[in-house]
Amino acid sequence: MNTTDNIDNLIAKVLSGEASDQEVAELESWKSASAENLVYFDHLVKLFMVTAEIKKDQTFNTDIAWGKLKSQIENRKAGGRVRSINPGKTNFSFIRIAAMLIIVAGVGYGIYKVLMRGAVSPVIVSSGNDVKEMKLPDSSLVVMNQKTELVYSFSDKKRSVELKGEAFFDLAQGDNRPFEVLAAGLVIKDIGTSFNVNAQEGNDSLIVQVHSGVVMMTSQTNQSVVLKKGEEMIYIKSRDEFIKSAVSDTNALAYKTKIFVFENASLGIIVQKLNEIYASNIILAGNLKSCRLTVTFKNENPDSIVDIIAETLQLTVTGRGDTLFLEGTGCEE
Repeated sequence: MNTTDNIDNLIAKVLSGEASDQEVAELESWKSASAENLVYFDHLVKLFMVTAEIKKDQTFNTDIAWGKLKSQIENRKAGGRVRSINPGKTNFSFIRIAAMLIIVAGVGYGIYKVLMRGAVSPVIVSSGNDVKEMKLPDSSLVVMNQKTELVYSFSDKKRSVELKGEAFFDLAQGDNRPFEVLAAGLVIKDIGTSFNVNAQEGNDSLIVQVHSGVVMMTSQTNQSVVLKKGEEMIYIKSRDEFIKSAVSDTNALAYKTKIFVFENASLGIIVQKLNEIYASNIILAGNLKSCRLTVTFKNENPDSIVDIIAETLQLTVTGRGDTLFLEGTGCEE
């Protein structure tokens, strides 16, 4: 009983019910040899007992599992790696023995799910002044607009996200756990989809746009509305009212795609959207706001966009610090 491998072997066999009477007695002797040994063993017992939560309809072949484990142990011994036992230090491999117990119990992924239940504490993510793209633990893609905060907490039963700001969700396929977004007093439940939620703090309205699949929105008064692909919902918080329509803003995802499509849009609306997406400070002379353009921008920076607009409408551009001024003779009504 002078190597970690021997102790690993013995504890795994005893906890899986594969040990002989002599081996049980040997383990009892080792446990009583020091307080550290007993604490270590108790940790493993708690780990092993969690398998009781695994569904009872699962069946395992412990003989095959133990055979695999013994083979792994022999392979380690053949490598000539012998270490002294010191449970109070990190070289006493708790993680390795835990993995061995999982093999012996035959529960594999099942025990992994039990051990992870509740292990993911709520995680807070903020985008700051940038657009941030990230993957959630279930591999769902989230693109957060500027000044957005997201808090996610996943369990074995559901996936929950709290949102302040704006974010696009493209959910991972094949995960049967319900996915819900909590924003501005609404619960937005996914039914296999991708969608955008704009829930800026301080606004009286929340906007949800569905790009694939179906979502269901429920207010605090239990009013529910279902949205399908190509539809959007404006929720007026002060009136607890839903307004449903076809998606109207072709540039709602411009913060994510950096693609802008303007069809006969006023220059005032164009500049407003550019300032919103790029956090820029483009200022128009008052007589220019009614000028209209049909134009598409793809991955252009704000300076280039302003130059294109100026060239198209024969305007002048002047800069002062981070501010760009557009001036000209104006446009005919």
